[in-house]
Amino acid sequence: MTDELATTSELSITANQTAFTAPQIAALTQLGMENASAADIAIFFHHVKRTGLDPFARQTYMIGRRQNQNGKWVTKQTIQTGIDGFRLIARRATDERGGTLGYEDTQWCGRDGVWKDVWLESEPPAAARLAVLRDGERFPATALYSEYAGLTKDGTPTAMWKTKAALMLAKCAEALALRKAFPQDLSGIYTSDEMQQADNHDQPEPSPAVPLATQKQVAEFMEIIERSKLPKEEKEKRVMGFCKVTEKDAERALEVARKAAGIQDGVPAYIDKPEDATAFEVVQEDTPEPTALMDENIEF
Repeated sequence: MTDELATTSELSITANQTAFTAPQIAALTQLGMENASAADIAIFFHHVKRTGLDPFARQTYMIGRRQNQNGKWVTKQTIQTGIDGFRLIARRATDERGGTLGYEDTQWCGRDGVWKDVWLESEPPAAARLAVLRDGERFPATALYSEYAGLTKDGTPTAMWKTKAALMLAKCAEALALRKAFPQDLSGIYTSDEMQQADNHDQPEPSPAVPLATQKQVAEFMEIIERSKLPKEEKEKRVMGFCKVTEKDAERALEVARKAAGIQDGVPAYIDKPEDATAFEVVQEDTPEPTALMDENIEF
């Protein structure tokens, strides 16, 4: 089996799977979910199983957004997908239940309230509307430019909303209509087009990014921890914790892991290991300290 096929197999989500595996968590971390908590990841796994979307193909993803709660800025995770993901979910749900799915044509209007089948004006439309037809029932939706347009810090439209406002607004209206037509399948899920407005509000400047554990470091740690005699669930928790430490701390942690596994000059020695070998124990914190991850009595 090639490395590419092996990677594909490791990232495939099986029908009887109940949580992300250690390789899958490592991949999600590299895709930008390094700050998600264990609870956030559990919710995201439920979403992936429910919708059938592939997070490793970026059909759906989780993004952290800063929100002001009682005067304090906190990061909240939001599950997002593209309009194509919405269409795929709606089509699957329709086919599984033997129903029908259709659309009415999209229309746009300006501030004069006159609806048009195509938008040819130089200024952005004020609104877009369409209706989803599910099993003969009509689910209309209207999206307003003032409620969905993404803006830069100086209050001007972002690139996509400046050059393709009609398309962006149409996708927002379609997402609204699909969510109304398929509440059981799409509730709590939003498209990236709908959520661009969430970044319009004033937010504090983010702290300088600190490099997290690299893919190479995560891969080495996974190889070491997989050879231990820890239960599968414990291995996954330790890998998740390792993914959240900084690159510098990850190297410190790896030095301890290599010593625990008896690796000398890059060569593992897993036979006749002392029972007091040192490894890692994940604590319930977003960014565990390397010293807090250390544990005793790990057998290899």
